[in-house]
Amino acid sequence: MNMTASLTRASACLAVVVAFFALGGCRGENTPTGPPPITPAPPSTIEDRIPQHLAEGTPWCSEHGVPESLCARCNPSLIPKFKQDGDWCDGHNLPESQCLVCNPQLKPKWEAITTKSTAPTVVPTDDTVRTEPTGRMLTANNDPLCQVDRLQIRLKDGSVADKAGIKTEAVALRRISTVVEFPGEIAYDGTRLARVTPRVKGVIARAVGELGSAVKSGDVLAVIDSPALGEAKSRYIELREKYLLAQVDFERAKLVHTGIQPILDQCETMTSAEEVRKKFGEVRIGEAKSRLLKSHADLELTRATFERESRLREQKISSEQAYETARGNLHAAEAQFHATHEEIAFTAEREHLSAEKMLHIAKNALDVAERQLHILGIDHEAVAALETTPDTALLAYELRSPLNGRVVERHAVVGESVDEKDALYTVADLSSVWLMLDVPERDLIGLRIGLPILFTVDGLPGNSFQGTLTWISSQVDDRTRTVKARADLPNDTGVLRANMFGRARVVLHDHDEVLTIPDEAVQTDGCCQLVFVQESDALYRPRKVALGAAAGGYVEIHKGLQIGEVVVTAGSFLMKTEILKGNIGAGCCEVDPGR
Repeated sequence: MNMTASLTRASACLAVVVAFFALGGCRGENTPTGPPPITPAPPSTIEDRIPQHLAEGTPWCSEHGVPESLCARCNPSLIPKFKQDGDWCDGHNLPESQCLVCNPQLKPKWEAITTKSTAPTVVPTDDTVRTEPTGRMLTANNDPLCQVDRLQIRLKDGSVADKAGIKTEAVALRRISTVVEFPGEIAYDGTRLARVTPRVKGVIARAVGELGSAVKSGDVLAVIDSPALGEAKSRYIELREKYLLAQVDFERAKLVHTGIQPILDQCETMTSAEEVRKKFGEVRIGEAKSRLLKSHADLELTRATFERESRLREQKISSEQAYETARGNLHAAEAQFHATHEEIAFTAEREHLSAEKMLHIAKNALDVAERQLHILGIDHEAVAALETTPDTALLAYELRSPLNGRVVERHAVVGESVDEKDALYTVADLSSVWLMLDVPERDLIGLRIGLPILFTVDGLPGNSFQGTLTWISSQVDDRTRTVKARADLPNDTGVLRANMFGRARVVLHDHDEVLTIPDEAVQTDGCCQLVFVQESDALYRPRKVALGAAAGGYVEIHKGLQIGEVVVTAGSFLMKTEILKGNIGAGCCEVDPGR
């Protein structure tokens, strides 16, 4: 009895399927009646060859986006007519008025007429099911030129869906757990890896670092005898001596400059030479002081002589000539004193400024030499110790480790000549490693930074390592069509080693609530992912969707659907067959240079 009922239902479904395939295609081949073909008058320009208005029900070629009466690709018999009218693009093998590559200005006109025109309508002999034109809704990861979503399926009534076995289910939020696997390879952490090269040319005198040995930052790995380094150190020592001498000269000039100024000021007053000598006798400022004191004493003596001659003249004891001689000598002594005073002040100022300038020059030269040593890898402590370094050690260049880790590569050989480009050691901190992944393009949509990863190594059965996705490349490998991604894996035990291969399981969803539909609702037309959305009991509309992860018979929806919408599950393939019927054998989304 159950078998009989099943056969009866199958027969009913088969009848409906036959009815589906008996309908006309997208170009209206089975339409028994319809308006006559469009035969436009010979236009004067390319723009005039595009129809401005179309009669209702005009057959439309959905494959190439033009009226069927103008589609030379579906109807090659039209080609001579287009060529005769001078409307033909030999480069792209289609009418010039339809070639948007050569004539991009025609695109708005075709878009306008496409929007207003009638999409392919099927008028079947049996009106149980028919396709009708609709608006468009584009989503990501689908061909935007594909016009499959310009149709809708209309049933005669709701009972047809039941007879055909069409079932629906609502778009809803569901919790899913999804894991994808990618091949992976262990690599050194690039932020914890150092290839140690010398900064000078020379000959390796000692190779201290051994392969596999643990080192700390600053440990000596090798000692290199470098004439260039010895010359740089000697140059620094020489300049340091010059700087110290310049510093002594500056201090002396500064002492003279600061010490002479009070004497100059005191000598300007009427203070006696004896008082000046007593007050500044202990000030050691060299020749300038003696010259100034002598000039001041001569002035005082000449002034005393003049004053005595003045008194004798008043007493009529001395002659007028003696008085005039004494006065002239006083004027000469005053002039000599002021000249000496100004010369000493100027000379002290000049020597002070000159010594200060020479000190700055010496300091700059010393700083340049010190920076050069730092560039060569000599730190501040080593530079400071050069004064006590024996001459035999000036050639020694110590190659030190820049970080804590282990020596994973060694190329240092005693007696070998090396230069700045030779990597003598490679030091790596193995407490953390990188896991490099090769992700196919199709799996990128669900991948994001921060996802947890579980890595298993072929050579370490029974072991797994957890990490986090930290980087996804911005370019696709042009040979493998994969994208590089990276995860950080802790490696405290040191078990993981560079170049190990294995499988990485990336957890896309861990019981996450996402928008999903049954996976049987999704159909592919060759270039797009489709679902059929139920508008009413008898109306269904195709919708392009962007898919995500799949699990438990459901697939994640990134774009194209909203929660609560109802999609066809069982029977969606029949609907796809019906809506693509006019494109069977041609390819619904044929790539064409003109459209």
